[in-house]
Amino acid sequence: MQQSEEFFQISLEMLCIADGDGYFQQLNPAWEETLGWSLSELKASPFIEFVHPDDRLDTLAEVQKMSVGADSISFTNRYRCKDGSYKWLLWKSKTVLNKNLIYAVARDISDLKQTQETLHQTAQTATKQAQQLEEIIRELKETQSQLIQTEKMSSLGQLVAGIAHEINNPVNFIHGNITHASEYTQDLLRLLQLYQQHHSTTVPEIEQEIEAIDLEFVSQDLPKLLNSMKMGTERIRQIVLSLRNFSRLDEAEMKAVDIHEGIDNTLLLLQQQLKAKPGHPEIQVIKEYGNLPLVECYAGQLNQVFMNLLTNAIDALKESLVIDHLSLNFQQSINDHPQIIIRTSVKNNDVIIRIADNGPGIKEEVQKHLFDPFFTTKPIGKGTGMGLSISYKIVVEKHQGKLYCISVPGQGSEFVVSIPLQQNIGT
Repeated sequence: MQQSEEFFQISLEMLCIADGDGYFQQLNPAWEETLGWSLSELKASPFIEFVHPDDRLDTLAEVQKMSVGADSISFTNRYRCKDGSYKWLLWKSKTVLNKNLIYAVARDISDLKQTQETLHQTAQTATKQAQQLEEIIRELKETQSQLIQTEKMSSLGQLVAGIAHEINNPVNFIHGNITHASEYTQDLLRLLQLYQQHHSTTVPEIEQEIEAIDLEFVSQDLPKLLNSMKMGTERIRQIVLSLRNFSRLDEAEMKAVDIHEGIDNTLLLLQQQLKAKPGHPEIQVIKEYGNLPLVECYAGQLNQVFMNLLTNAIDALKESLVIDHLSLNFQQSINDHPQIIIRTSVKNNDVIIRIADNGPGIKEEVQKHLFDPFFTTKPIGKGTGMGLSISYKIVVEKHQGKLYCISVPGQGSEFVVSIPLQQNIGT
């Protein structure tokens, strides 16, 4: 018995005995050390008064369970310290019904609770940050989608600018001829009126008018003018058709198409950028087309790839000319004859399209990032850095193909597109 009492007094755990009326009957010194109250103060009031107001209902409910013989394991509540603060206690209790006493041991778990609260707050913060990150990613995807659309519109804008001159010439040509045709028509109408007035009687006045307008010449020249007008309208139709074939706005599904037709249409729309201008010569395009069958693809998207690659080649050649002029390099060099060479072939059931230029080439460290989104070496306002990234996705993800660059600084660049002749639509 003496040993039990000694253990009770020196135990580090908070040991206690309470009666059925809710008062502590016996407490060990650990209570005083933990809560700051003297043992007599703790015994003087019902123990429920020391419990945090928010925990009292749960505590009374737990005591009620124990009053009918149930044990309490891992029950927690907060006890008020003498300094007004609260400590979290973890309880294990057992009721001895025949004595109407509760034997209990409590442990201070305030530090553990604080750690749990910190972890909970950290988890909440992490969850909030994850939600914010998801929102940022969503916004970035939307921005990327907008940039892709902007890039497409930018390319179409380049097309419109490039073909404006091509459209303007035939339109002006037709307009000028229509003016003359109108004059000739008025002359013929006046002549017909004279014939009607005189019932086709040959009179000197009519003969003079025939001679004045040179009716024979008008009769011969009018068909030529109409033919010229027809040629002009055909030219317009050809350009508009090329624009339509390039964009393929009415074809969203995969179809078997002529790759060469897509390249040629793209080149036609870039014709204005290939022409000679003050400061740089004409860019020569050399076609080395192989014998290609029809290729299953998204034609509009693939034409977008051709547009991006050809536009980059043109920009590279123009850049090399500017560098030569700035360095006062007046000696004849490869850039005096800028060229774009387009080669096509079939290899192992793949169609290969190679677009090469004899421009300045691309540094090795730059080549590593060519297809990264937003990466660009162009000045601000000249490019979004999405053209090659979009092209890569079109070739690799949409067509299960390959797109890569072969370049040596000073020796030009070559972009290689490889796609299967037939696509597995199910993938």
